[in-house]
Amino acid sequence: MNKFNIIKVCTVCMIGIGMASCNDSFMDRFPIAEISPENSFKSAQDLELYTNGFYENLPKINDIVRGDNTSDNILYSNVPMEQRSAERDIPSEAGSSGWSWGALRKINIFFDNYTRCEDKVAALKYEGVARFFRAWFYFDKVKRFGGVPWYETEIKTDDEDLLYKPRDSREFIMNKTIEDLEIAVERLGTTRKPDQISKWTALAFLSRVCLYEGTYRKYHTELNLPDADKLLEKAYKAAERVMNESGYSLYTTGNSDVDYRDLFASDELKEAEVILGRRYSLVLNKMHNTNYYFLSKTQQDVGLTKDFVNTYLLANGTPFTAQTDYATMQFKDEMKNRDKRLAQTIRSVGYTRIDSDKPLLPDLEASMTGYQIAKFISKEAQDGDGASYQDVAIIRYAEVLLNYAEAKAELGVITQDDIDKSIRLIRVRAGMPNLNLATSNSNPDGILASEYTNVTGSNKGVILEIRRERRIELALEGFRYDDLMRWKMGKLLEPHFTGMYFPSLGEFDLDGDGTADLLLYDDKAPESKAKQKIKVGGVLQLTEGKRGYLVGFLNITKKFDETRDYLYPIPSGDIMLNKKLEQNPNWKQ
Repeated sequence: MNKFNIIKVCTVCMIGIGMASCNDSFMDRFPIAEISPENSFKSAQDLELYTNGFYENLPKINDIVRGDNTSDNILYSNVPMEQRSAERDIPSEAGSSGWSWGALRKINIFFDNYTRCEDKVAALKYEGVARFFRAWFYFDKVKRFGGVPWYETEIKTDDEDLLYKPRDSREFIMNKTIEDLEIAVERLGTTRKPDQISKWTALAFLSRVCLYEGTYRKYHTELNLPDADKLLEKAYKAAERVMNESGYSLYTTGNSDVDYRDLFASDELKEAEVILGRRYSLVLNKMHNTNYYFLSKTQQDVGLTKDFVNTYLLANGTPFTAQTDYATMQFKDEMKNRDKRLAQTIRSVGYTRIDSDKPLLPDLEASMTGYQIAKFISKEAQDGDGASYQDVAIIRYAEVLLNYAEAKAELGVITQDDIDKSIRLIRVRAGMPNLNLATSNSNPDGILASEYTNVTGSNKGVILEIRRERRIELALEGFRYDDLMRWKMGKLLEPHFTGMYFPSLGEFDLDGDGTADLLLYDDKAPESKAKQKIKVGGVLQLTEGKRGYLVGFLNITKKFDETRDYLYPIPSGDIMLNKKLEQNPNWKQ
């Protein structure tokens, strides 16, 4: 079994003037007797060992499965600060809230020293790896802060020009990031291993970066950022190279009832589709708590929202929301005849755990919305805190297909043939009809159009449908908040998110077997044989008092400031240390 070969390479602690605060732990310093820039970086093995440490900068499974918590896909036991504009403050501690630079310093130590390597072929290969990780680092920074200082060499304590450097422009940073990825594509090999960086990893990530930035510039018109179309062209061309040259395909067993679910619940990465992933192992004691987080009543009661569930099409390819009674449909009815991915993402009627044939209903004590998450849930033996060990995908081939289709649609050059070799493949795996370009554009979905109000033009319908497909296929993989930011759709974070609809208090048969499964009450629970008894009226309420949608935190004012909240603030402690840093617009101490 191939597992990440994670070797922490220690570095000298950085004095964080205008940058990250110091972390003076043993693991952040070179063991002088073992390794230093002067006595290492000489062989291919040296470069491999050093760059292996960069893999720890990739997201862990907790980062991925909780990445949607700031978005409109999720309601859980809190309202994130990203949705509470009036309460958001500028963090004071230097190096906090993502303004940290230790990972970049380690990468740039490599660039300062890798040419010492006598094996020039290996030097080029690992240069490609390092450029990939520098691009990953800076893309995260740009998404969060916009323009930031660009560094491509190790900063010494007496480098005052660098220590007190102002922010470089967003355009400059993105140009350098894309340049790093394009060079990485040329340097890296074509061997496909999902826990190692390859040419295909760099191309897939390049498509993500360019799609993000191209659409950000297209929809954030007030910023007057150039070259949106050029970036979108780079996005689809990078994706197209993966599609035409790499040999990746969508994982399938020929049974669309299990393919999608298995992709996320399996212990092992599905190498046909996973371009980059992180491995976990019971044997190596590399574990996580994903099952426990989603299933335990003591965790954050995570549930998917009614708006998200409504997004799934009917099995015949028509919108669920085209039905006249969709808004007040009971759970057992709204689960019927839907895109099969819905029943592989939440506990639907007839849901069973892996290796079990016992039907389970959603547990409303562990899910505020009633739409309890099933995606990523593995075997029952992994339900304990820290007992899960299923691997996790970081970049999937399905994302590449979605990037390709969206970039071409946004450019206005998409054809039915483009859809057939991208969206159709995703739909086929799900057992769904293909997306039709002409039909979508002649009759755009009214619900989607009312949400994404800035989508216009002759390709409006197909852009809306690609966004639907993206939201469904990539749910709970950490994309949705970033997508809303690049589309300038922060306003979708303002409503109080809701869950299941109930026409009254009382008993409910969730699965239609004639037995009461759930009791909702607001004062004292009446006699009931229902296994679940949920009190409403406190944090959890119904939108219309004694009926309506499950909703939480109505006492909290939700707001997204369109003039400010698309970027995070730089910590005030870092601006105090480096007076040349300017705060992001409209953030005031």
